[in-house]
Order: sequence, then structure tokens, then C-alpha cells
Amino acid sequence: MARPREFDYEKVLDSGLQQFWRAGYEATSLDDLLEKTGLSKSSLYGIFGSKHEMLLASLDRYIETVLQANIEDLQRGPARVAIMRSFEKILGFVPSSKICFLQVCATELAGHDQLVRTRVRRGLERLQRAYRDAILRGQARGEFASGVDADALSGFLITNLYGLQVLGRAGFETDGRRKTLALVLNALT
Repeated sequence: MARPREFDYEKVLDSGLQQFWRAGYEATSLDDLLEKTGLSKSSLYGIFGSKHEMLLASLDRYIETVLQANIEDLQRGPARVAIMRSFEKILGFVPSSKICFLQVCATELAGHDQLVRTRVRRGLERLQRAYRDAILRGQARGEFASGVDADALSGFLITNLYGLQVLGRAGFETDGRRKTLALVLNALT
């Protein structure tokens, strides 16, 4: 009798996440996932049940790790600097960063996949709350105008953040997007 193959669940999940993040769901084949994770077909299905379930687990993992780290970064230091750093990281201005996985899933699947839509929305709501909290912190410290609605402004930030990501994917130059980002940040003051 063959001994069950041992593996590190988080490492396998991270490998699947990286593949979905790089190529998207539809362009990722089962063979891609098997190659990236090192699992056999029966092991992958035994662990996740389906490619779609692996995507959902990957999306949950992204929210709890990458997005959560960004949210924690928003809680540190001066609010304006934290928001700028967050945008630069998510927009890929920081070397080795990639477009947000929530954006990848929202663009490709959220329009017709309720399970993906729910997760994407949950992640975006968490990020928007973190921006709102940073804005409130900045208002309390005099970094931003206090008369501006922090909820509306955090929605404005999210809208621009994801719009700038789409422009980046469409090949718009980083310099132009940086100038737009500067205008967005000026709206805070």
C-alpha cells in the first residue's frame, strides 16, 4: 500500500494562489496547478475538491495574508504616508509587486460567480474601512481636512485605486498614473 504523500497545505495553497494571480482563473489549467503545487491530480481534488474550490481558498488566503498586511501597513505612521505607500504597493509601483488579486478576480469572475463576488466584496470592504480609519487618523492629527466625509473619501480612494490598476494593466505609463495618484492624495487635504 502506498504511503500518503506529505505536503505543506499553506505552501500548496500559496503556489495555487500565485498561479491564479499570474494567469487568472480561466487561463490556469489543471496541469498548471499540478505543476506549480507538485500535487497529483487525485491529491489536488482530494484536498480542494475542484479547481474552483482551490481558487476560493486562494482568494481567502490572499485576503487573510496579503490584504491584511496592507491593512496593517495603513495603521502605521503618518496617514498620508501610509495611504501613499499602500497605493504604490497595490498599483505595482514597488518593485516585485503585482496588481491586486482582488482586481484580477473581480474583473474576470465577480460578474457571474457569486462566491467570488462575495469574497471580493468582503476584501474591498475591509480595505475601504482601513482607508477610512487612516483618513480619520489623519484628520485627527491635522494631516487632512476635518470637514471631509471619511466614508465618502475612502470610497473615492478605492475607486481611484482600482481604476489606476486597470489603466496599468492596459499599458498606461507609470509616470502618468503617479501624477493621477498625486491628484487623488491632494483631495485628502
